[in-house]
This record gives sequence, structure tokens and C-alpha cells, in this order.
Amino acid sequence: MRHDDEEQGLAENLPLDAELDGEGLTLLERIFRTMDDERFRRMKPGQQLLYLQLLRWRYARPQEQLEASRSQMSAWTGLAWDTVKKYLPGLIADGLVTLTRPPDRINPAAYDVHWLPPLPVQAPSPEAAATYVDQLDPEDLAEFHRLECLLPLSERREMQLDIGQDLHQLGIPWSHALIKKLVIWRFLTQSPYRRKLESKHPAWFGHVQPSSSDH
Repeated sequence: MRHDDEEQGLAENLPLDAELDGEGLTLLERIFRTMDDERFRRMKPGQQLLYLQLLRWRYARPQEQLEASRSQMSAWTGLAWDTVKKYLPGLIADGLVTLTRPPDRINPAAYDVHWLPPLPVQAPSPEAAATYVDQLDPEDLAEFHRLECLLPLSERREMQLDIGQDLHQLGIPWSHALIKKLVIWRFLTQSPYRRKLESKHPAWFGHVQPSSSDH
């Protein structure tokens, strides 16, 4: 199944404005982020389809768990029953699906379905952070100046000293210009504005960007 065909099909069947969590992402946006994740792309096509459908049925309606038999999963996905049987244990082993209640003679099994956990993001080197600051636009800098005014002068000086000590430990020569840029970077990335920067420049934060051939 082509990536853009998957997106079109999901868009037609998911509530577009249902927010999921504090990030404010809709279910559809969260699904698309999952589809762009390299870990998802490494899955077999059948496992991808099964996982997407389980996410859809788990989160498209208010419920704490998903009740479904393998036959129902087969009907949702169009996959053969034995294909569902093949790929479901892998999702469970990877921690993406949890069996919360085994099946009995009356009720199907119950599952919880989890989003791919965020990858640990390594902080950029001071030099890299400085180059990112050089690329900030007027909106970003205006937000920095707004945040800067909220912090007492004594705390701003303490932040500068802290950054200077970090540079010393890394063996980087003291530089007023570099410290000034790192202060800006710290202000913006340790505030809610970080989300805005992540949306503008996902590569700065290690997020996978879909290639043009995927859409």
C-alpha cells in the first residue's frame, strides 16, 4: 500500500478534530507522525496495517481498552486471520500492544494499544545550537525577548555562568558571542515555545522528516 493512499484512507475514517493529549495533536496528526517514524517504516506491511488499525479503533472513541477477537481484527484490516495471528505477538513483544484481559468463552480479548514512544533526543553541541540561533526568524527572536524580560537579571547572569562552565568542561574556549547565542537557545528550548521550533525545524531536534517521495 502506498504511503499517500494510506493517508487518504485514514483521513476519510478518523475524526479530524479529536485532540489526544497535551501536545494538542489530533488523532489524524498523531497517526501521520507514526507513519513517518523510521521504526514504523521498518515493520512488515501487514504489521503496519494491523498496528494502524488498532490505533484507530483504540483512540477514535473514548475507551480505556480495545476489545476484539482476531477475526474482528482480520475484518478491520483485510488481513487473513493467520496473518493477524502472525503479527500481533510481535506488536505485543515490542510493547506497542498489551493484553489486558485474555479471551473467555463469552468475551473477546481486551488490549491496550500504545503509541511509539519518543526517541531519546541528544542535545545539539554548542556549536550546532549556535548555528541554529543564527537561523532564527523575527518571530523566534521576539519570543526570546519576551521570555528574557520575565527572568530576573540575577537569574539571567546565573544562566550565563552555567553555560560558561559547561563550555569549559567541554574544552571550548570562552566566547561571549557563543554564550549569548546559547542563552537564546536555552530560553527557547526550555519553554513551551520549543514546540513551535520543533514544528519549524524538526531536524534540529532529531525528528524524522518525510521525504518528498513519500507524498
